[in-house]
Amino acid sequence: MRKNEYTSLDDFRSQYIGVWAPSEGHWLGLDFSYKGNEYRFQTGSMYAEEDTILPNGQTAVYGLYRKNKNEKDSREYCLLSEFATIDDVLISTCIEGRPFSEIIMDDDTELLGQD
Repeated sequence: MRKNEYTSLDDFRSQYIGVWAPSEGHWLGLDFSYKGNEYRFQTGSMYAEEDTILPNGQTAVYGLYRKNKNEKDSREYCLLSEFATIDDVLISTCIEGRPFSEIIMDDDTELLGQD
């Protein structure tokens, strides 16, 4: 049985354009579960006050985070990687060595919430 609500990568891309406008279907963050772990896709940094400048000189716009299972951690999420573009996110293999484009479309990926 399919848990995932996305039917195409275009569905995902259209929701995360770097602008928060829920009435227009644009979000800044997505919590999801994949293979027993919880993750967060986030526009902008969750914890840093300033934007990250990536090694190629571009500004990080998006980040992928894994939820910490240890309640004693001071931060709820651990940064896996940051990206300048949505295309960079989609080709990233920072979650279990698998391209994010496949993970976000996987039948077993469960969308937990958007904000």
